[in-house]
Amino acid sequence: MVTVIFSSCTSKYAILDRNFETGKILISGKIIDIQLIDERPDVTSEKIKLNAISFPGQSDKVSPNLNENQRQLIIEQIRSYFFNSESEIKVRCSIIVGFQEFSAHTFHEREYVEFETKVELLNAAGTMTKFCTSTAFFEAKSMDANYDFIDKLYLKAIRTSIYECFEKLDGLPKNAN
Repeated sequence: MVTVIFSSCTSKYAILDRNFETGKILISGKIIDIQLIDERPDVTSEKIKLNAISFPGQSDKVSPNLNENQRQLIIEQIRSYFFNSESEIKVRCSIIVGFQEFSAHTFHEREYVEFETKVELLNAAGTMTKFCTSTAFFEAKSMDANYDFIDKLYLKAIRTSIYECFEKLDGLPKNAN
């Protein structure tokens, strides 16, 4: 039994070490404004419920508020994709979906996170020149779900969703959708 618990925990944490941000993104432009808009209708300040002892059938799902640290990380991540040029760019990053989900089953507990963003690049006059959407989701099954892990998994989904969106934007020709 100890071997099963240990192996499920080590494989669970391996996903946090996997790098999904594999390419360098360089978008020409000088950012003059970044708007971060949360469009989720079901945002809550309540934490997901993870019981110390769970029984099959128990579950919870929450769309947590973005905290200040997450907001700052998103803004810094966006800034890192641009290099200064003469063209001024505004970035609008909308959060469409973002949630943490827990469910208990007979032989495991499941932690699932999903994050979807829409990124729009606008010129200095506010006209959209490019846009993209991207969704990232991760799932882990183990003997014991915990807050620290699901929060780190959620942050990984945030970063991955934004990265994938900018990866697409970097490959789009100007004025393409």
